[in-house]
Amino acid sequence: MEHYPVMKEKVLEFLKIKEGGIYIDATAGYGGHTRFILENSKNIFVYCIDKDENAIENLKENLADFSNFKAIKSGFENLKEVMEKEKIKEVDGILFDLGFSIHQVKNAERGFSFSMDGPIDMRYDRSQRLTASEILNKWSGRNLVFIFREYGEIKSPEKIVRKIIERRKRKRFESTKDFADFISSIYREKRGIHPATKFFMALRIATNNELLNLKEGLEQASELVKNGGRIVVITFHSLEDRIVKRFFKNRDDFEIITKKVIKPDYEEVRINPESRSAKLRAVEKR
Repeated sequence: MEHYPVMKEKVLEFLKIKEGGIYIDATAGYGGHTRFILENSKNIFVYCIDKDENAIENLKENLADFSNFKAIKSGFENLKEVMEKEKIKEVDGILFDLGFSIHQVKNAERGFSFSMDGPIDMRYDRSQRLTASEILNKWSGRNLVFIFREYGEIKSPEKIVRKIIERRKRKRFESTKDFADFISSIYREKRGIHPATKFFMALRIATNNELLNLKEGLEQASELVKNGGRIVVITFHSLEDRIVKRFFKNRDDFEIITKKVIKPDYEEVRINPESRSAKLRAVEKR
């Protein structure tokens, strides 16, 4: 299964790799960005962090021909703790690629996609107890309204939530197809996307506490990166992008390098359609 690291040349450019530098790929996935960085840099070291145990194992295999990296199973909201264990006080650059892996999407057992039938799971970290199924089948109506409105950006989801609660009283939602078909039967999306798309996104964000973790990850990254070091962030939806844009805009200790947001060019989108919604922002610590 081919994996295309999004805007890899731009990532390399905006990280401004220095010989002898220490870098963090905070969402390493299967190692696509790290491989490109290592192939095009001299005498650097990259710490690869990811919550997904499968990703970590595959990353080790994919980068087996390199010795100047270390794969660590953790989340970027724990960056400082991870680096303290490695006895690293500061780094030269940090990359956040917030898209989730095609390997996760194409694995029906992970429950990220309604294009294949599987359990409603959606955990990046499989050791975590909370699943999307528990949220969907057990959380209160008020909480469901909140996540669908705030994370799925669905206007006035109250009526839909009432129908979800009526249905789950009769029968639990057991599979991704079950939930997607149910949403399709009661909701229409104007923009031509599948009716369940935003609901799945909202459940995924809630399951993995993505937005709060992003804020915490950015905070810790800003403390870890040294003066003159850079943070590069690739987002894939407006909620993430707003958090990143606002975070850096409000910091006096960072200079915004990307005055205009960077997007993939036509050729990259043609080769990798999944990259079409990607936005890259970069800052340098003063």
